[in-house]
Amino acid sequence: MKDGKMVRVHRERVDVVARFGRDGTLEPVVVLWKDGRRFLVDEVIRTGSFGPVHHGRRTMVFDVRFGGHETQMFLEHRVAQNGGSDQVVWWVRALDQVLPESERPQGVHHSLEEG
Repeated sequence: MKDGKMVRVHRERVDVVARFGRDGTLEPVVVLWKDGRRFLVDEVIRTGSFGPVHHGRRTMVFDVRFGGHETQMFLEHRVAQNGGSDQVVWWVRALDQVLPESERPQGVHHSLEEG
């Protein structure tokens, strides 16, 4: 629930301009949304490290501040399978607003169980 309305969270891939330091550090600088919005990362609060491979992926978490609020950004390393190439993608958690039952078009369902 957010502001009294049900919301659903999904992974939203984003483009990121990042700084690679001489010491091997990685720091996101600008986040670019697919709709053209751009946010300067005001502060990197905490940088995690890549965790173990789970379901062919390992993820590094960045706690950041941009656009006036704190959030997390994820750098996901997708390990190649069946002769393919490894991929590295950035994503954030994005919220979808789910309309109250009374405002939904007929035949459209948005329960969290429907996934």
